Amino acid sequence: MPTINDSDAVALLVRVQNLRNNSKTIYDVGPSKIALSRSIDNTYLKYTYITEQDIIIDTDREYQSIGVEDPRMVLFNSTYYLLYTALSSDSHGLWRAQLALATCQINCFTKLNWKYYGPLFPNVFWSKSGSLLVHNETHRYLFFNDSNISIAQTKDLIHYDLSSSLLLKTRLDRFDSALVEAGPQPLKLSDKNYLFLYNSARQTTIPNPKPNWNLQYNLGWAILNGEDPTQVLARSELPIFSPELDWERCDTESGEWANRGLTPLVIFVEGWKKIAEDTFLVWYQGCDSTMGLAELKVYFS
Repeated sequence: MPTINDSDAVALLVRVQNLRNNSKTIYDVGPSKIALSRSIDNTYLKYTYITEQDIIIDTDREYQSIGVEDPRMVLFNSTYYLLYTALSSDSHGLWRAQLALATCQINCFTKLNWKYYGPLFPNVFWSKSGSLLVHNETHRYLFFNDSNISIAQTKDLIHYDLSSSLLLKTRLDRFDSALVEAGPQPLKLSDKNYLFLYNSARQTTIPNPKPNWNLQYNLGWAILNGEDPTQVLARSELPIFSPELDWERCDTESGEWANRGLTPLVIFVEGWKKIAEDTFLVWYQGCDSTMGLAELKVYFS
């Protein structure tokens, strides 16, 4: 997802996984890691090939021994703040997700230059997918989690205080009825309010090759109050878009992509870049396997 800007260059934070040795299906994968890939032209469509040297978040800590995913990063006062989901398991083999933090100031393409803070909420069993909003010098917000979207506040972007309030909840019989999950950091529109993109899912009966998989992911939006971003002014009745292309669906009707997608029927947004007034480039993944790029323009009525 778009992160480190140098002139017109963009770097992407990418979740990567290898197939296990002697794997028999595409679903037999090893732990996920997070790597950085640089753009190689100004179209934002071509990026450097990822090698082991490009990995900046690995599985070398107990709290992320199973894998890391969901990277989202912001730049504030010359420091990059990277929020990500760290996966581990307890003594009974039950998976645990914890929202974790790492920071970097110089040469962030080198793993050794990153400082790791560990889970933000060590006493919370399940937390993930953090979207950080630096509203002003005194109000900084974290929107996170994936059943409903929770709120936390921070003064130093390192330590966070949980709020009892929720930003967004799931909605019955809508495109976001199964879950809602924070997208990238909210960005300001020309009317001074924030546009917040969120990922969501609903149950589906669309045939797909992955055993016991019955969700379809969709992209939604919410308008947050420019004075108080914890207030939702409007929310989408329909998704911005849903899986449509073969590499976004990876279902039984997707040809070769039916055997290439790790998680069928998924589009998922974690990064974007403003390119003009109320116009954005949105980087997203399809089927947990491929990266895509879309242009999003906001019109007011």
